Amino acid sequence: MAYLRRRLALQGLGLLTLSGLCPEILRAEPAPGNGASDVVVVGAGAAGFAAAIAAREAGAERVLVVEKMALAGGHMLVSSGMLNALDPEGQKRMGRTDSAEQFFRDTFEGGGGIGNPELIELMVKESPHVITWLKSIGVEFDPKLYEAYSGVFPRAHKTSRARSGLAYTQRLLARARALGVEIRYRTRADRLVLGAGGGVEALVVQAPDGRMETISARSVVLATGGFGANLSLRSMWAPYIPDDLGTTYSPGRMNEDPATGDGIRMTLAAGGAVTGMEYVLAIPFWGGRMLDYPGAEIFLTTDGMRFTDETAAWDTVFSDLIATGTTDFWVVTDSRSVKGATFATKMQQGLADSAETFEELAQKMGIPLKRLERTFRLYNAAARSGIDPEFGRTRFLQDLAKPPYYFGRERFEVHYTCGGIAVLPDARVRRKSEFSSEAIPGLYAAGETTGGLHGKFRLGGSGLLDAFVFGRIAGRNAALHAEGSPAKPL
Repeated sequence: MAYLRRRLALQGLGLLTLSGLCPEILRAEPAPGNGASDVVVVGAGAAGFAAAIAAREAGAERVLVVEKMALAGGHMLVSSGMLNALDPEGQKRMGRTDSAEQFFRDTFEGGGGIGNPELIELMVKESPHVITWLKSIGVEFDPKLYEAYSGVFPRAHKTSRARSGLAYTQRLLARARALGVEIRYRTRADRLVLGAGGGVEALVVQAPDGRMETISARSVVLATGGFGANLSLRSMWAPYIPDDLGTTYSPGRMNEDPATGDGIRMTLAAGGAVTGMEYVLAIPFWGGRMLDYPGAEIFLTTDGMRFTDETAAWDTVFSDLIATGTTDFWVVTDSRSVKGATFATKMQQGLADSAETFEELAQKMGIPLKRLERTFRLYNAAARSGIDPEFGRTRFLQDLAKPPYYFGRERFEVHYTCGGIAVLPDARVRRKSEFSSEAIPGLYAAGETTGGLHGKFRLGGSGLLDAFVFGRIAGRNAALHAEGSPAKPL
């Protein structure tokens, strides 16, 4: 049954064809020949592809990507694909305005006021260029702008395809191949080799056949993702996260999640610094939640009571849930809400269900009818008036009164680690102290493997943006370092 559910999930995400084979564009390739690389990128996810493409476009002749999994994409592949960015024209179409100042403030305050202002400012400034760049390689976007869950403001872009994560992966991989980027799958990065001057000279990897191989490199970009699937690192840095919480990449099978902190481990061994490791983000994703936006659903304890403001940041919802003494809860919406990309798959797998009447809903959820009726009566009154005396919620897109009702059992899983490798704004890895401006020559990092930008909490829709912005910066500057030139702005 576990195998079947995993297979259905992959089919729902478009990762398997009807015959069960990987699509050609995602299939592993043979390893390239020997020889020194100008830039070696570790990780074939959002940040890794952005770095590899930027490095080639900046003039690096040989760019090699090593990926320990058999498929490209990393966490991007299974993401909802929400991508925050400044977009004046898009906001005008929606009858709203946005600004760099507001985006900066939302990010800084959302992260508890401890995020690195330089990194935040750079991410915000580069965000419209990321959309332009993605369009230039064939990504097509929905003209509407959305508010991602915990995104604070409706500035998120999504592709015109239902599975945005897959759409990004396919276009990035196609662009990398067109540029001649070499990719080695099932190749695990083991450690960095530093020269006499303390700079990066090579990367030691484990080949698919188990052999250890040293790859000479003028620059290395670490884009290995976070450490959410590494219980040892989680217990060390974030002991408040229960060990029984899996990850949103592979709930119930954490050993399948590639986010094991490889880049962080290699950085520490090379004398680099980390920052913010205690800040780990958990969200509900693979259970009964069926919407990609807040404001049109209710969260209930297993005995049928509201316990939080459903539009609050995930860390707040998680704390409120833990305070009830459980890690499971119900999510309910109705027929009028716009269902998300995972809706059909969840209904197919039985993770979500429907009820034609309120009585059927109460029966299927195992909650006394009168209690559920009272909970919904109070909720709908709050939704219609905009006043929520129980939890202070202020954002309601609709009440929940039109059957059929859709519902499912949900639980939190680790989704993102906000801490990681300490980097400078040009994506160089800091040496020794996170407060030092000294960097390890030739070593760069981008994406979830880094820390410091988001502070305590990452806004929904900013994970991919962070990866794309700093992946491009890392790749460009790695290429310049390889040719002996100083770093330049994008």
